[in-house]
Amino acid sequence: MAVALAWGGVAAGVGVLAALSLGRGPGSTRDLVILALSAGGVLALAFRSASNTTVARQTSLPAVIWEGLTERPWRGVAFTGAFVLLASVLRRLPHMAPSDDFTAVTATWVIAFLFYVLAVAPPRPRPRHDWSIWWEVNRTNVFMLVAIVGTALVLRTWGLERAPATLAGDEATFAQETLRVLRGELRNPFMTGWLSQPTMTFFYTALSVRLFGVSAVSLRLPWALVGTLSVLVTFWLVSRLKGGYLGMVTAALLATYHLHVHYSRLNLNNIADPLFMGLALLWLMRALDRRSPLDWVLAGAAAAGALYGYTGGRLVMVVALLVLLYHWAGRGQRFWAEQRVGLLSAVGSFIIVAAPMLQFAYRFPDEFNGRINQVGIFQSGWLAQEMAARGQGALPILWNQFQRTLLGFLIYPDRSPFYGLPRPLLDPLFGVLFVAGLLYAMFRLVVPPTDRRLFPFVAWWWAGVIFGGVLTQGPPSSQRLVTLSVPVTFFIALALWRLALLVRRFRDDVPALPILLAGVLLFGLVNVRLYFFQYVPSAQYGGPVAKLAMHVAPVLRPLVSAHRVYVVGAPWFFSTFPTFSLLVPGARATDIVDPITVPPEGLVPEGEGAVFLFAPERAAELELVRRAYPRGRVYEVHVPPRGELAGLVYIIPP
Repeated sequence: MAVALAWGGVAAGVGVLAALSLGRGPGSTRDLVILALSAGGVLALAFRSASNTTVARQTSLPAVIWEGLTERPWRGVAFTGAFVLLASVLRRLPHMAPSDDFTAVTATWVIAFLFYVLAVAPPRPRPRHDWSIWWEVNRTNVFMLVAIVGTALVLRTWGLERAPATLAGDEATFAQETLRVLRGELRNPFMTGWLSQPTMTFFYTALSVRLFGVSAVSLRLPWALVGTLSVLVTFWLVSRLKGGYLGMVTAALLATYHLHVHYSRLNLNNIADPLFMGLALLWLMRALDRRSPLDWVLAGAAAAGALYGYTGGRLVMVVALLVLLYHWAGRGQRFWAEQRVGLLSAVGSFIIVAAPMLQFAYRFPDEFNGRINQVGIFQSGWLAQEMAARGQGALPILWNQFQRTLLGFLIYPDRSPFYGLPRPLLDPLFGVLFVAGLLYAMFRLVVPPTDRRLFPFVAWWWAGVIFGGVLTQGPPSSQRLVTLSVPVTFFIALALWRLALLVRRFRDDVPALPILLAGVLLFGLVNVRLYFFQYVPSAQYGGPVAKLAMHVAPVLRPLVSAHRVYVVGAPWFFSTFPTFSLLVPGARATDIVDPITVPPEGLVPEGEGAVFLFAPERAAELELVRRAYPRGRVYEVHVPPRGELAGLVYIIPP
């Protein structure tokens, strides 16, 4: 115990010195918390330090602490360094101005995590593998996986500037936030910005824009890579839980699933949800199986990393806790005795990675939860308003929310402006297979012989339905349900697998592989045809305002230096619309909100050129402008696929 107290004293002392060096004494509650993390973290290290896990399970915690701190003191040093560095980050962030350089703070945060990994899961010598034998055994699977991931990459990157052809308003706003990063106007990656989206996502997109310039391809490419990577992670996760065959089938289905493909092709961070959830569950299940220190650390880091992606990434923590509670309920005290070391390692990793964002959430809860407060049925007051308007209690309304979310894959069309598919998210055949797979998985969880390996996907599905649908406005909204693309394709793959086994039970001469391949190919053909040959040519993505901005931008860009721009579009179209302001930078634009009832003589300064942009709803006012300035010419803006009129441009030369 003396050694443990000594290390705790050293950690606390270093924490005090760090606090004093930053110009403040350790008098506040936050300071005490930081010091507690520094000192208590070292003691928690000992849970991971025992070299023999069997001994650790049979020994009291003080004995494990004693062994860890006396036999491996250098780990205590690394652990102390991790939390002292984290403390310095948390102390500096509240005092930094938006114009300050956050590079050093970010680097300190990364180094703190690396110190933690070194302390908890240091590199260990591993036996040499005969890779020639491994390749001989696995090369067929490798070729199949490469083909699947390659297909996923092609479907997510081919023609990014044309499919979808419109850069929607939210995509343009994400682009503007990215440009703020590149201009040095947005420097803090540990906060939320527009619509409470974590600013780390804009720093990520900025990497691509810095290399390739501003274009639809450079803006969308980072998220296409995230979507592709989630296909690979899904293979690993399903293979870990249910074997390689089912992993291949699920990955192949996800690679071609139109919902996942669509959100992988947008400059939006929604597609990060399946990746972070897949990583967290993959490392969590590996940790539970192998009790690997590194897997526990990575599981905690993935759950924390989700806080820096889309707002829906907070669901990762919910599902991870459900999985842990499920295993604890099945094994009781034995689970804690066997996994306590890893659990504490994961908690420490989560604290290190999530601490800056959690500090921001503590300091600015309204900004951190802004999007949830806006779309949540309780937080926004929507449920109370609906109860008053319908004259119903809460339960019937919640039941309707549940139905619409659950059946959004089967019956109801998507209500999201980010996709707006005028049909359910699954076609009837694979909708039936999905339901069959889901029911089978739930059945196997409760009826012996139970299959506990199915629980992560069942928990993922129901948590997504509740938090991404039932408790939010306007279900089914695909932008909040894209995370469910992984469990949906898994349940379809599970149904195909069980169907193949059922056929083999009655016909021994029928192999299972052709049935699985036929199902995968049919699913791929249906989804690729739906997205690339039906949805994309319909050009419905983005809405009419974004379409007008996209098609008028090439006309206006050469003119903005010598012409003023007058936008006659209110209340439908304004010059501040993100797609317009992004694609027509530097325009001296003025919105004419009130209807033009007389010729607007004197509006355009003498000797200057002007461009009047009319929304179709206000096209009749063009004649009055023409009377005042008769020397102009009219340019009609038509948009595909039917060539309907999106707007009118009246160009007046200087």
